[in-house]
Amino acid sequence: MKKFFTVLGGMGTLATESYVRLLDKRTPIKCDQDYLDYIVVNHATVPDRTAWILDHSKPSPVEPLLDDIKQQSLLHPEFFVLICNTAHYSYKTLQAATDIPILNMLQSTVDAIKKIKPNAKRVGLLGTSGTLASGIYDSYITKAGYTEVKPTKELEEMTEDLIYHDIKEKGKSDGHKYHELIRRMTEEMNCDIVILGCTELSFAEEMDPETEYPVADSQSIIVDRSLELGLKMQKGKE
Repeated sequence: MKKFFTVLGGMGTLATESYVRLLDKRTPIKCDQDYLDYIVVNHATVPDRTAWILDHSKPSPVEPLLDDIKQQSLLHPEFFVLICNTAHYSYKTLQAATDIPILNMLQSTVDAIKKIKPNAKRVGLLGTSGTLASGIYDSYITKAGYTEVKPTKELEEMTEDLIYHDIKEKGKSDGHKYHELIRRMTEEMNCDIVILGCTELSFAEEMDPETEYPVADSQSIIVDRSLELGLKMQKGKE
């Protein structure tokens, strides 16, 4: 392949599969050759990002990701897609390792709020404890002029239970638990919109979409961004 992009995935694998499914489903096709050219690196053994962020004595995910980027850069993809919100904790380090652009999922997600909920003021954030504790979304949300709302400890624990117990351990989502999180963030925390700041939450959204309250689904948004750039890349082959 001469023009393609690389997906840095496996964090986790179900979320990466969800990204690929959405990407292919949204690609306008009339034949096999209309699909986009891309490589998926499903690096499932990358150490847990949250565990390392909360305790740097734990195995680091940074070196394995840097290795992936260095290896893939030798193939000259047009861009990288990093399918993990929490891994963006090391975004600057990862981007510094290559001249090839890595799409910024956090920036794209916050930018999309204007279209999803134009009058939003209070933006809720659901994600792993690592994402919440590290504050990786904070500057993007506040620079965009929004008030950031993080979950209570109870809601954070409910989110972790859905992400780790249901999806990562059992391999399936709990739709009731997912919708209850969105409802409580909206009604109890007075959020105008809720960011799904973990691709496992995006998997939950794909399996059982939220229809009552507005969400900014980070993975769905980066799928659209990947498709936009991928179609331009594909057109450049003609």
